[in-house]
Amino acid sequence: MTDKAPPPPDDFPPDQPPPYQGAYGQAPGAPPYDQPPPYDQPPPGGPPPGGPPPGQPPPEGHYDPRWGYGPPGVPYGMPQQPPQETTWAIFSYVGMVVIGFLAPLIIYCVKKNTEPFTRFHAAQALNYQITLLIHVLAVAVVCVPPAIALDNPAFLALFILPYLELLIGQWVFIIVGAVKSGKGKYVTFPTFFCFRMIR
Repeated sequence: MTDKAPPPPDDFPPDQPPPYQGAYGQAPGAPPYDQPPPYDQPPPGGPPPGGPPPGQPPPEGHYDPRWGYGPPGVPYGMPQQPPQETTWAIFSYVGMVVIGFLAPLIIYCVKKNTEPFTRFHAAQALNYQITLLIHVLAVAVVCVPPAIALDNPAFLALFILPYLELLIGQWVFIIVGAVKSGKGKYVTFPTFFCFRMIR
């Protein structure tokens, strides 16, 4: 018995290893790079509890490592709002331009028991309109009596604050609310501009 290595085969040079049969840089036994992994086998680490049968995509909204970030057709696995709900939610904001507080009030009364997404946005649009009215009435209570008693209209200058809120803030909140609700997202207005009275 000797400590010498066996001699290399005659068809390979002694300073080079034998050729590898798989793709370059790929582990032995792995599928080729140009072929998708077999979906009929469980993912590494075992199938998730309560997962779908092999070869079928997971139910909507559930994570499965075989499908990346979520089931096919649902971006990032997030459930999407039905198109009808997003349409009514958009109208609850845009309708304020046409008929004021009546648009969110009607939508809220009709949809409050059936569509929670629409209910949230209609209630928020209605709360914004009521809050704006409260701001105007509060300024009127503070400014009008001194202006009448002292016969000085300078006290009415404070009406510029609710006027700017109506002129600028209303358009900002209508646009933000309509865009976010159109994307199926919830957005919450600051409490100063939108008291949570109707939920």
